Amino acid sequence: MQKVLGGKDFDIFIGDSMVHVIEAAVKITDGRVAKMVRGIPKGFVDGPVSGEVTLKLDHENWLIVQAQAEKAGSWKGIEPFDVAFNAEVTAGKKNIEAFGCLPQLEDLLNIKAEGGEEDTTSIKCPITSPDFVKINGVPYLTYDEVRDL
Repeated sequence: MQKVLGGKDFDIFIGDSMVHVIEAAVKITDGRVAKMVRGIPKGFVDGPVSGEVTLKLDHENWLIVQAQAEKAGSWKGIEPFDVAFNAEVTAGKKNIEAFGCLPQLEDLLNIKAEGGEEDTTSIKCPITSPDFVKINGVPYLTYDEVRDL
């Protein structure tokens, strides 16, 4: 029986800083659409692409991002950073890199008055770089899409 890849297997880096997340997601919206002729699909046309990283952090790991805000002089002053998710187990590896992630605080405070759960903060990060996303070292976008950008 092989160990399968799970959330505990990932090392996550914001820039050069390792963080531990409660939850994380990398989402891509690919705007390719089917071309229709008389209501029947016949090929496709390219459309816009976008991506977003979402990180849910406990207070200790949120402080790592706060240090970047302090250094920048404000939260909105934080320059876009790269986020890497790296994991490898016997069954295989999964390395996701998202480039030019622009941090935006989403859920600044998430508490329950009766206690029993720690405070969490969610940060969404739209992807702003033409390097976009690499999956196990393979770029999501084609060379033709990003040439001369």
